[in-house]
Amino acid sequence: MSGGSMDYLYFQVLEARFERTTELRRLLGEHLILVAEALRAVEWNDSGDGDDSEDMRIRKVLGDDAA
Repeated sequence: MSGGSMDYLYFQVLEARFERTTELRRLLGEHLILVAEALRAVEWNDSGDGDDSEDMRIRKVLGDDAA
């Protein structure tokens, strides 16, 4: 199967629009970029397109101590 097995959810997360008017909001925006990158890797693997960086990208979101 090729294509967006999750309806390109990663792109929607990456394109989240909100005012980054505080430090916490700016940090949230940066975190969403990491989440979007992890979701893209998962989606590509689930679609059969492949992405060898899935585990590394998930760990960037969850932390190195993640299982």
